[in-house]
Amino acid sequence: MDILTITFLLFGSMFILLALGLPVAFVLGGIGTLFAALLWGPGGLYMVVARTLGMMSTVVLIAGPLFIFMACALERSGVAEAMYDMMYRWMGRLKGGLAAGTVAICTVIAAMSGIAATGVVTMGIIALPAMLKRGYSKTLAMGSVLAGGVLGPLIPPSIVLIVYGVVAQVSVGRLFAAGLVPGLLLAVLYITYILVKCQLNPSLGPPLPPDERVSIREKLVSLKGVILPFALVASVLGSIYAGMATPTEAAAVGAVGALVCTAIHRRLNWELLKTSALTTIRVVSFMMWILMAAQVFAAVYVGLGAPRLVQQLLEAYDISPWTMLILIQIVWFVLGCLMDALSILVITAPLFLPLLPFFGFDPLWFGILYAVNTQMGYLTPPFGTMLFIIKGIAPKSITTRDTYVAIMPFVALQALGLVICIVYPPIVTWLPNLLFG
Repeated sequence: MDILTITFLLFGSMFILLALGLPVAFVLGGIGTLFAALLWGPGGLYMVVARTLGMMSTVVLIAGPLFIFMACALERSGVAEAMYDMMYRWMGRLKGGLAAGTVAICTVIAAMSGIAATGVVTMGIIALPAMLKRGYSKTLAMGSVLAGGVLGPLIPPSIVLIVYGVVAQVSVGRLFAAGLVPGLLLAVLYITYILVKCQLNPSLGPPLPPDERVSIREKLVSLKGVILPFALVASVLGSIYAGMATPTEAAAVGAVGALVCTAIHRRLNWELLKTSALTTIRVVSFMMWILMAAQVFAAVYVGLGAPRLVQQLLEAYDISPWTMLILIQIVWFVLGCLMDALSILVITAPLFLPLLPFFGFDPLWFGILYAVNTQMGYLTPPFGTMLFIIKGIAPKSITTRDTYVAIMPFVALQALGLVICIVYPPIVTWLPNLLFG
């Protein structure tokens, strides 16, 4: 059986089973194991076991559960409330200041948690009611929470980038450095859009009335709310960028730091530890099944001759690098409307990663494009997970249509950020080259 026929059978059966609603991990792992046994006999199953064990021995994977535990603890620590109080006092007098400040706080939360849900849930509970109470536009308030929240998978310590680093065999430390500038670029785009729009139409985000404004002294006192978050971010990311710790060691520092934050805010108790640990176990279990399935599926496909097929197709059709890159971005965007970022990675990695050497794409740059692109998937229907989360948190007066209208300009800004990263790669590669050579 030739590799082209096997490709159609592999991916055809995969998409059929996914359309039937079966879990991604079991579809990929089951198909990979079945084809290994059918094409190579019982000996093929040894490859499945060896590949899984090899992946499980990757030390950097330990960073995943530690960062997830850190995010779970921080979600209940009281740090976000202190940051929001500070932002409320400093930026409330600006037109659109609360929405712009919400994005800024979400950026800091992203640098502490590495996942999207933490920022969306926390700011959805704290900031959204405060903005609506003060006459902010429903769509602007919702959009600022959603757009800022989904910076988590891009800004380090991103769980998505850790998984990509394992699958693509790219340094996680370099990926963390590469994701920082694009993440800050998107945050600046969001804040600029909010402030300009509210300057043109103040009714969308009115400034605080004079009786709610505070003195300089009160503003300075409120700055204590950012000491713990910045200390935690500096200890985690600073230790990595300074070469003092690996991502795994920095994750351990972050987990301990999150517990210290909860203790300082007097929220550290057995219930918090139990809830955070159980949530971590659930998320990590899902992540590990996905990773194991991806390794098996990719190993079987590559072993059957995928690189040779890619080379033959490229020679036959003479596809330019730009054309291929645009096609890949379109595929990622469409899949983002239907499934989560990790599922997209494990499905497309066997197809796209072998293309990188042929087109001269830097795997580091390619991974950040993936992270920026799949951010849009968190906000685009019908699958957009953050849309479901915010709808469950928001007041009943906010409809599903309001949610969809709210995310449209921010998805456009995400697309603009993606284009900038494609056209000007140094935005991605400058910092990792500076820090790591």
